[in-house]
Amino acid sequence: MGLEGTLRVFSLTDIFQVLGLQRKSGVLTVEGEEDTITVSFLGGQVVSAESASRALDNRIGSLLVRAGRITEEQLERLLEKQKETQQRLGFLLIRERLVTPEDLREALRLQIFRIVFSSFRWTDGRFRFTQEGRIDYDADHMSPVPTESILMEAAQMLDEWPRLEKKVRSADLIFRKAAGVENLRLVTSGEGLREGHLVVSKPEAEAWKWVDGERSVSDIMERAFLSDFEVFKGLADLLDRNLIEEAPAASAAPAPHPTPVARPTAARTGLIWALVLGLVALGFFFVPRNPWNVLLRSPAQTRELADFLKAVSLDRLVTIERSVRVYYDSSGRYPRSLDDLVLAGILDSSEVRDPYGRPYRYILRSEDGKFGLYGRNPRGDIDLDLSLERTLAPVSEVHPVPARLRQMEVRPGVQVIE
Repeated sequence: MGLEGTLRVFSLTDIFQVLGLQRKSGVLTVEGEEDTITVSFLGGQVVSAESASRALDNRIGSLLVRAGRITEEQLERLLEKQKETQQRLGFLLIRERLVTPEDLREALRLQIFRIVFSSFRWTDGRFRFTQEGRIDYDADHMSPVPTESILMEAAQMLDEWPRLEKKVRSADLIFRKAAGVENLRLVTSGEGLREGHLVVSKPEAEAWKWVDGERSVSDIMERAFLSDFEVFKGLADLLDRNLIEEAPAASAAPAPHPTPVARPTAARTGLIWALVLGLVALGFFFVPRNPWNVLLRSPAQTRELADFLKAVSLDRLVTIERSVRVYYDSSGRYPRSLDDLVLAGILDSSEVRDPYGRPYRYILRSEDGKFGLYGRNPRGDIDLDLSLERTLAPVSEVHPVPARLRQMEVRPGVQVIE
């Protein structure tokens, strides 16, 4: 199965969900404006990731050197030995006892998460997935990462990132340890706890090691054995504990004077947006006629595309079904329409529509305690494979209830629609 298209049509979240659900094995290539990444899947799980623009920086050896696990000289010696023996670097690191298996696994995990998470914020670009029968990766030291784990952490990252950026405003900031706690030792376990020790999370403990009043946040991100998100989170949590503080400007190297950027006027901005929207409209009209654009062809032209779109649609239906229950748990009633989920901030407006941009059908049947969700096939007809029927919370009796008593007798889970 080969698939390709643009991130304007499908987000990386959609793509990862489908590849995970269908347990696909192959290589996903995503081309963005600033980078091209490749992610390898085995049975729907991620086993490796590479970045074209930062290939050297993201290699395992470089990660271990920056984190202080090995020296530059040790890495160079192992790379020479690797050329001679054609053995994996991970095998040589373990054989030479330079790192523990746990450190190596963590380095592999960090490489994947750093590369994948950076791409999850892309809104423009192209993707291509090619199915492969054999995937080459370090099976001895790399535990496949379920796509569900990546998606859950990505959702947490996107949700918490605005809060973290309010506390850690820039990667150029420099922090120092607060007065009186410079000698405090942060640990992640309560075993052997002594005076002067404080139990904290792993991101806090690792970030604390690199805070010295001289290194910037970006320097810490290069050295800490953490993902970029974990560095921001660790520093933000240390700030909340008043263990670190922003270093005075004098401690920081003088920043270059920013070049003034001309701000567009309102009229100019409006004109630009009008042109952009016009081009987008023309694009949607003409692009389907482009024989190279697989994702916007008629689904009847390719079985792989139809299967892919159907899988995406089913995944969105499952998400909507869970969101309906979340809405009920928070409000005590079921939504009258899917628009209620959008208004409540549970889902985005694009998530209540199928891959063709059509709204899903939602039917609430309070009288028999059920609700249904229905998707459509490419022709626009209801597809039985894309239908979900669920039972509501315990319901009241079906017989009519006097109007004056209706408010009191209807139990939670029953939505009365006049």
